[in-house]
Amino acid sequence: MHWIVRSLVNMDRAAAQTAFARFLNDRSLTAPQIRFVEMVIDQLTARGVMDTAARYELPFSNLHTGGPDALFDDKKNVIEGIFNTLRDVHSGLLLQAG
Repeated sequence: MHWIVRSLVNMDRAAAQTAFARFLNDRSLTAPQIRFVEMVIDQLTARGVMDTAARYELPFSNLHTGGPDALFDDKKNVIEGIFNTLRDVHSGLLLQAG
């Protein structure tokens, strides 16, 4: 139910950018890796939530056919951090709604 509500009201862009700021500011990331983070923010801003499978589908798969794991092949800790942050955003949604 909480996912439905969030999907209707979306997520504030500034809040999404703050949640992912450490990745946006990581100068060791490539342009496609930064774009992936920006696209996650775009999804959260537009839809309020992001399904796990979406990270492996269009438009994300346009960045790398192997998905985010291959895109961040040399930065496993970064993609894990992105996924954990996304999980934390969703957990915060449940905490706020509960």
